[in-house]
Amino acid sequence: MKINKIGILKEQQMEESSMIQTLKSIGLGCYCSDLGRISDVDFEPSTGNGDYWYDGSSNNDKRKVRTTKHITKNNSMSFAYSEKETIGVRIAVSFDDIEDFDVNKIDDLICEYPLHAITGMGGNTINKLFETKSKLLIKTGRVHNINDVEYEEYEVFGIRFIKYRNRVDKCVLSDGTIAELDKDIYLKVDKIPFIVDKEARMIYSSAILMAAPFDSKERNYVHSDLRRYLNNGFIKSINDELEHMSPSVVFKDETVENNRYKFNFNTLTEEEIIEICLNCNIAVFLHGKTGTGKTERMIALDRNLELVDFGCTSSDGFTGIIAKDFNSKELFIYEPYWYKNLCKKCEEEPELLHILFLEELTNAKNDIQKVAFEVTLNKTLTNSGFRLKLPENAVVCAAGNEANESRSANAMSEPLFGRFAHVYIDTDSDEWLKWAMRRKKQGKVLKYKKYEEKETIHPAIIDYIKVKGNDVLRTQYNGTTPNADPRKWAMASKALYQSNNPNVLRALVGTELAEDFIKFCKINLITVDDVLNDKVSPNEVPVDSSIRWFTILCLSNVDDDNVDKVREFVGNLGKEYLATFDYEWSKDNDERIIKLYNAQTTYVKRLTLNGNK
Repeated sequence: MKINKIGILKEQQMEESSMIQTLKSIGLGCYCSDLGRISDVDFEPSTGNGDYWYDGSSNNDKRKVRTTKHITKNNSMSFAYSEKETIGVRIAVSFDDIEDFDVNKIDDLICEYPLHAITGMGGNTINKLFETKSKLLIKTGRVHNINDVEYEEYEVFGIRFIKYRNRVDKCVLSDGTIAELDKDIYLKVDKIPFIVDKEARMIYSSAILMAAPFDSKERNYVHSDLRRYLNNGFIKSINDELEHMSPSVVFKDETVENNRYKFNFNTLTEEEIIEICLNCNIAVFLHGKTGTGKTERMIALDRNLELVDFGCTSSDGFTGIIAKDFNSKELFIYEPYWYKNLCKKCEEEPELLHILFLEELTNAKNDIQKVAFEVTLNKTLTNSGFRLKLPENAVVCAAGNEANESRSANAMSEPLFGRFAHVYIDTDSDEWLKWAMRRKKQGKVLKYKKYEEKETIHPAIIDYIKVKGNDVLRTQYNGTTPNADPRKWAMASKALYQSNNPNVLRALVGTELAEDFIKFCKINLITVDDVLNDKVSPNEVPVDSSIRWFTILCLSNVDDDNVDKVREFVGNLGKEYLATFDYEWSKDNDERIIKLYNAQTTYVKRLTLNGNK
């Protein structure tokens, strides 16, 4: 069951002559929730009853009379002094406005909202968890809308709650606790309590939920801000579900957040990696067994993608047909259907990225794979001297089965394999369900923005290769998983600048190397910038010898203009470190070697004068 429309109680339902049966039994008074109290509902502490709005408009009343009315904390009907006044909200819903409603299963209607304060030991514990930045605190991914302001939902020890700033001085909460002004109150998320009136065919809340203004101008509920709010932000909040949300830790490891490259190390989904690569014009290849949803993942990003299925497409269908003009005897090319369609889409929607998806590429023969190589590498279709350029806002993706799964699958050549970022989809039930839940909320399109090439390789990659050397610059190609080489590191640099998340490197240089790169980036090494801007002293360099060696190697990336200051810094760590620095900085560069010789002479003289032989 799901609520499609929300209202408030009407005047006709509350007047003595026409009062609905349930109100006759319980009276007009309504208990005020803790959220209502701290959001400034006027209530009577002795009874807990508060003021709440009701709909005073009438379809039969054409007179312009004040219709902003409310029930007072003393259970009487009254006019509101001002439409802007914050008075309590008690919602009402007709049976007809509840999807799949069954009065016998009313308990299955789950509408949750933060109503009751967590006080005492529970509140103190949660407060300490926030103060200590405990990793026990989780963001559920859900938000609750209170007067058009969204509050994030947290969870700890199985309790879901929000933080809300108290607006009332010395407010008396439902358990007798006194809440101080401008203090955070933790409100537990729980089911909204409803009263069912079968005769009136409606349900209504047995508590005042929150305070809200009626309107700044309108006196009629139908056109009021209150009605707009209840049927937009509020109804979305109470109908929201947790299944499609992605929980996350509130407080992450600060050493990770403050890493020298300012990277975000959060796990990336397959779809996120694909999107990052596409946005920086890196072609993507999807690996996976038949039926794992490779095509579906592409369609989720571009529902209007251009698909070429090599399982049923002829060679001419992909490359186009060369023909001779009957009159001029000159050769010309019949453009393939996919090329015409792709160009048309890109021209009609220049602000969007459009995907050319080469499905079952591994089923294509080697000569067709060579053409696909050119399409992937240069975004150009070549046939017998004719060159057809793909639009700038087109991007290439491909998919295929492994050779051990399909008899018709052919292994890709190493050059073709190396032009792609590789995403491996090995879907079990849990992973598929996560994707399926995310898919409910998808529907985005890929915006096209011309990728701006960075002049330099990302400094994290430079530092990593400087420290690790040839072992990571090139890794062995095995035909099934990504390997590293200079070209792949250049692609990885683009993806790092685009995403600021090293997890994207799994698709480019392989999982093992990506994990080693991430481990390296988390080491809090001192950078050239730190030294040049006097952010650190030599005494702050960790004593661990391996970290010191890594630091020296990274500092050796300094340019000629700033080398003197960095050398002085390194010299304070010891002569062996300075020797390493000099060697790494000057490798095979005669001008740098001469510069170091002159600098070393001066440095030795200064040490001698200071008595520091």
